[in-house]
Amino acid sequence: MSGEERQSKWRRAKSPDPLELQPRDHEIVAAVHEFGFLARDQIQQLFGFNCTTRANIRLRKLFDHGYLARRFLPTALGSSKAVYFLGPQGIRLISEKRGIDPPVIKKRQKSCLGKKELFLDHDLMVNEVRISFRRAFDNQQDLRMDRWIDPIGCLQEYTVFNPKLNRECKVIFRPDGYLRYFHNGKLFGCFLEVDRSTMSNARFQAKVKVYLDYAQSGLYQQRYGLKFFRVLVVTKTNERLINLKSATEKLTDKIFWFTTADKLTANGVFDEIWEKPAKPGTFSLLRQ
Repeated sequence: MSGEERQSKWRRAKSPDPLELQPRDHEIVAAVHEFGFLARDQIQQLFGFNCTTRANIRLRKLFDHGYLARRFLPTALGSSKAVYFLGPQGIRLISEKRGIDPPVIKKRQKSCLGKKELFLDHDLMVNEVRISFRRAFDNQQDLRMDRWIDPIGCLQEYTVFNPKLNRECKVIFRPDGYLRYFHNGKLFGCFLEVDRSTMSNARFQAKVKVYLDYAQSGLYQQRYGLKFFRVLVVTKTNERLINLKSATEKLTDKIFWFTTADKLTANGVFDEIWEKPAKPGTFSLLRQ
């Protein structure tokens, strides 16, 4: 392999060094498939790479051999950010291991690779929250993950009667994910909303109203088999949290819980880091 090829981050090496897949390589490819895509630092979190250089070398090998594909996102400081997707050999591997038809995997990967940067950034933040939950479950024996449903799996369309318009109107219910977990025999259900400060207060309040209507409609209980659910809102900054919490308080003091992304990383999702509308103090998700 020439030095020029080795330095190109855009193209695979024509003659890469031999690669013997290790168990962790299989797990990395499986995780990229599960999440849709993962940034390099997220892969490090999931698989215990303490050294960034070692992580980059291994991911580069998986890229050169076609198990992973990648894009680079611009950053405000430093070098561009690598985001990894399934490559052609990764699609083949997942198809063999999971028994999924390759065209099904290819279609999903094409959709992921084609995402615009704004939506890719949003979904990476969703993945960050999901990783925080996964690590928390790994570290606490009295907790057990029941399921995680991605946005496509949560998508639901239904009609409601609008008295102002005097007709039925279509509602699109589209959360950023749905999580269920057991704690001491109790089952908790939570929808996720990740906020990157791109939505007006009026739009967020409209989303709050959709959740309130959905909770009262019986559709949630019908689809998920539970009455109880929360909406976990994760913001980028504390200022934004205060803003959205205040907007929510004008409509309800129920079901919505707020925290910031940095608190998830620093403290763990089940610590007392969550705030509720019109209620002082902070709370734990283990409290009903």
